[in-house]
Amino acid sequence: MGLIRNLYASEMSDQIFIYFMRTILHYEESGIERLPLWQDFAEPVHGYLKLAMDLITEGELPETSELILKSEYDVILKNNDCSLNMLLCLNLIWNISCHIHYDQDPCAYMLDLGNLWGNRASEYAAVTFYPNLSKELQEKHQLTELVQRMPAHLLRMDDY
Repeated sequence: MGLIRNLYASEMSDQIFIYFMRTILHYEESGIERLPLWQDFAEPVHGYLKLAMDLITEGELPETSELILKSEYDVILKNNDCSLNMLLCLNLIWNISCHIHYDQDPCAYMLDLGNLWGNRASEYAAVTFYPNLSKELQEKHQLTELVQRMPAHLLRMDDY
């Protein structure tokens, strides 16, 4: 677990995880009505994330979304000198956006990627994401006890 986190977690990937945690909370609260959320990533992440969110808000089918995101990913690779970190971040956007929109459980995939979360994403999850999830999702993902043990003064319930 530590090796993967040390090799692949980054500030940008943490920002992407937090963006999607916030998206899940807004989606759970009011559907796609308040999406997409504001984001200020640099290009090519900004445009790629905007596209992924547009596909969600437009209600595109998963097959269509995947084809478009894959094609745009290929164009980015062809036209940019991308680092491993950048490639990972683009893949996170592609995969997380598809999973939160089309899976029955919008946060299962995100939680499965917890080994890639850095300190900032882990902290956000503990003090904002987990406590704001529905009781049903907290129970399903065995987060209830964790949320109950979190000191109230550390919680940031409106940080999304």
